[in-house]
Amino acid sequence: MAMLGGFLKQMNDTIKQNHMLLKKTDKSKSKQVREAYRDEVKKQASRYENVDIDALKERVRKKIQRNVVQERITRVISLTFLTAIVLTGVWAIVSFDFTVKNESPFANKEALFITKIYPHDQPGYKLKVDYYHHGAKAAETMTKDGLNHQTSESYYSTGEQFRSALYYYDTLIREVYFYKDGDTIKNFPVTDYQKVYQVKLQRPDKKTTIEFYFYDGKIIQYTYHESPSASNISEK
Repeated sequence: MAMLGGFLKQMNDTIKQNHMLLKKTDKSKSKQVREAYRDEVKKQASRYENVDIDALKERVRKKIQRNVVQERITRVISLTFLTAIVLTGVWAIVSFDFTVKNESPFANKEALFITKIYPHDQPGYKLKVDYYHHGAKAAETMTKDGLNHQTSESYYSTGEQFRSALYYYDTLIREVYFYKDGDTIKNFPVTDYQKVYQVKLQRPDKKTTIEFYFYDGKIIQYTYHESPSASNISEK
């Protein structure tokens, strides 16, 4: 019993010494010291007289140091991840220039496209096709029970794909916009499908400015224009 009492006293003294590795005001850190000692003692023989006090102290010290290092690494990784998210957002804002205006010269929105409904093989489904005037297809949308459902594809008047969207009973799930060359238009502005907007954006290389009027996921005919960006115009 005397040996047991001496061992417990020495263990208590070394716990106090190891507090120097940690902040004195942090109770959770002190708990780490106690738990480290308990873990190390469990690894030893069941008889206390077989415990090497100096070796125990050294193992506990190293374990605490490892815990401190691991905690610092975790904090650095978390901070790095957060910084990357912030920088990505800043990069997107700086790299893309959008201007959206609510004023519209198109009062009669129903006359912007010619819409036709075609039957579909699946029960309850129909295919809605919007045409530009004079024949070119502006959009093709699957509907069910009169609601936009599943896929919807929009096109430039010259035939290239402009938009790809997915609906679930009129609820927009996702949408992706494309330049004429097929590159993705990132961070396209969120719009109300019931309103007409004038959209102005720059290509990522900042050399070309694109303008068009936009309604319900479709480009209004004859409004699409490309021009050199102001910073790239020089005298001839």
